Amino acid sequence: MVIPVHIWAHAFRIWLAAAVALYMAFWMQLGGASSAAVTVAILALPTRGAALAKAANRIAATLIGATVSVVMAGLFPGERIAMLGAFVCWICLCVFVASYLRGYRAYAAVLSGYTVAIIALVNIDTPQNVFTTMTDRIAAITIGILCVALINDVFGSPPGWRGLDRQIKDIWCDVRSYARDVLGGNAEKPERAGELLAKIAGLRDQVDTVAHDMADGRYRAGGARSAILALVEIVQQVRLLSLPGHGDPLAVVVKDECLVALDGHHSEAITSLTRLNEIELSRPDIVAGAVWQIQQAIRFVESKSLLDDGLSSLREGLEPARDVRLPHRGELAVALGNATRIGIALLAATTVLVLAGWPASVSALSITTILCALSATMPNPSKFAVAAMLGFVLASVSAGIVRFYVLTESQDFVRLAIAIAPVLIFGCLLSVRPAIAGIGLITNNIFLVLLAPSNPQVYNPLTFYSECMFVAFALGVVFLASRLVCPVSTLYKQQAAVRATQKAFAAAVAGAEYSLPALKFDFASRIADYVTSVAGTRRPRREVLKGLLSIHDLSLAAASAHFHLEQGSDGPAIRSRIDQLQRAIWSGNGRRLCASARSILRRMQVSQVGERAALLVAATDLWSAGLVLEHEKRRIRHFRDHGSVRKGDVRWSLR
Repeated sequence: MVIPVHIWAHAFRIWLAAAVALYMAFWMQLGGASSAAVTVAILALPTRGAALAKAANRIAATLIGATVSVVMAGLFPGERIAMLGAFVCWICLCVFVASYLRGYRAYAAVLSGYTVAIIALVNIDTPQNVFTTMTDRIAAITIGILCVALINDVFGSPPGWRGLDRQIKDIWCDVRSYARDVLGGNAEKPERAGELLAKIAGLRDQVDTVAHDMADGRYRAGGARSAILALVEIVQQVRLLSLPGHGDPLAVVVKDECLVALDGHHSEAITSLTRLNEIELSRPDIVAGAVWQIQQAIRFVESKSLLDDGLSSLREGLEPARDVRLPHRGELAVALGNATRIGIALLAATTVLVLAGWPASVSALSITTILCALSATMPNPSKFAVAAMLGFVLASVSAGIVRFYVLTESQDFVRLAIAIAPVLIFGCLLSVRPAIAGIGLITNNIFLVLLAPSNPQVYNPLTFYSECMFVAFALGVVFLASRLVCPVSTLYKQQAAVRATQKAFAAAVAGAEYSLPALKFDFASRIADYVTSVAGTRRPRREVLKGLLSIHDLSLAAASAHFHLEQGSDGPAIRSRIDQLQRAIWSGNGRRLCASARSILRRMQVSQVGERAALLVAATDLWSAGLVLEHEKRRIRHFRDHGSVRKGDVRWSLR
């Protein structure tokens, strides 16, 4: 396997930043100087934006945790039981909040929790040292962050937007192929649509890092968000355009114009579609189905234009035509499960350590807290525990060799910098393969924690052995907790995705105030959660996936129709359609929705100019909802009646 040059450069930068951070911490005579090098290892990310984004969240979380540490030390001086109880409650709260966040924000939430363990818990018997420990840690972390930022700038760490641009282009190639197949007359495959939505939603966390790349990062991030949402819209519009029969002559013309837009000829396609739209709307007897097809094609072309505009903003740093937010809505059940698992794990670990009577049990509990809290931010805590065990083996052996064979001859800093180079570089080189990149990050962190570089260096085999035992104990607790306490199984993830989709569907039909762009991405994320939950095991259940996609299409159409009916007119005749919309969806009567769309189009001809655009959109969405209901009535009824996929239902089973 050939390792790319940029990976070697990344490894060299991290080693150099760790060495400089250690030197600065030693020169300033900080207590716990190794925290500076550990910070560098934590920020060992290959792009500038990702490192700065994580650094900003790390320093903010450290300040929050330090403040809470001082408060707890002041409230419970020398009171072990009260301090431990308050600490467990705080870490559970942080894990609960982290479950509603993603990426580095989730990491910051748990960091603010276990920072209290590092500052206050280790000084539970010496509260007078809390302030000194706090200032030393903040200083060490600040040094580590500054060193990473300086080395990345001096040696040209690549920005993250290029990698994101490449990923969006690759996904767009897949989406374009999917659109060509469906618009060309082939059957629409729900598995393919689900996989595309999963790929698109998987880009969400990378967008936030782009904003930290450079001065125009916020425009690049806005362009990336717009492009990602446009991809979601294109997939949905292609699915809707596949609903009319293939024998419809207008459907053939409309799909041909969409294919023209796929080749980049937006102006030609939009001109032709606008002319067709004017012809249809000028008829005395408007054909609602024809207007719907044209309007849907116009939306397709507009989404393709927004995709191109977003990619242009991402590449050039210009302000995009639209800037949207791509939210993440966590689930209460998942958050409670994570908090419960961590709370039980810490209470069990505390009980074992007290009964064991270890002299340094507080340090063991601190390490357990750190690993337990970090596991809560991972998609699969048990896999994280296994990866951490592999990293621990590599790190403990490497730290023992460096500490007791390489550094015993002298206290020279140059020798220390050279000694840590092979391990840090090897850990960074593991990032060449995403499947094992996490092992490298864990290895570097545990290596520096166990090595604990100090001035002067301590050579106590018993202390080193105890620290290794503490880490092994913590990993055992994490592994057992992930398997025994509120385990997150594949079936549970699938059921959670279906329940969340059903809940959002009910809210959308009821007319809850949603941002339509946010709702589009929210449903796409739910489908992505289901698809990724079965990744690596088997293909998703076709019936379940088709049901989720149908709910996705119907919910968006209903929410948009509800919004534009309210905006279109204050007249009672128009606003009464809102109640009809809800009753028709819950009764599964798609024909009533289509009749409402025809009525609104007829009324639109005599409406004021300012109201016509909103009424046209509302009629289009009502027709979309009616078509989806007629085609997928059985699946939608199942979701309406049951609300989730049940294990005992053979046809809908997730087993």
